[in-house]
Amino acid sequence: MKIQTSSFRKYVYHILVAIFLTQIPALLLITQNLKLWLGYFLGSILSSLNFYFQAKGAENRVGLSPSGAKLSVFKNFYIRYLILVVFVVVFVKLLEVNIFTLLAGLLIAPAIVLIDGIIAGKNNNESE
Repeated sequence: MKIQTSSFRKYVYHILVAIFLTQIPALLLITQNLKLWLGYFLGSILSSLNFYFQAKGAENRVGLSPSGAKLSVFKNFYIRYLILVVFVVVFVKLLEVNIFTLLAGLLIAPAIVLIDGIIAGKNNNESE
């Protein structure tokens, strides 16, 4: 059994497009400081990859037994965040990117999901 794949995938695509659209105003940071831009750029790329693999994991868990789903969630969560931490450490140590813009980039996917949920809730309230 799968999630309604067409609507779920459209939502994931919608969020990923919004993440990449944030790169357009971020290009203004290149002229100010390359390390600032690189931090945001790499953070948002990591954030979008994390969101994508989280969505793929959620899609694959539908229909599993409760114990199988728990194990899958556990593995998916820890593997994604272990990879995320490794890349963040490498970016900060080796590339010497700005840690604050890197964190801002990492938080862009949750922020866009939150904003999208607020807008969807507001639109539902107005239509009632």
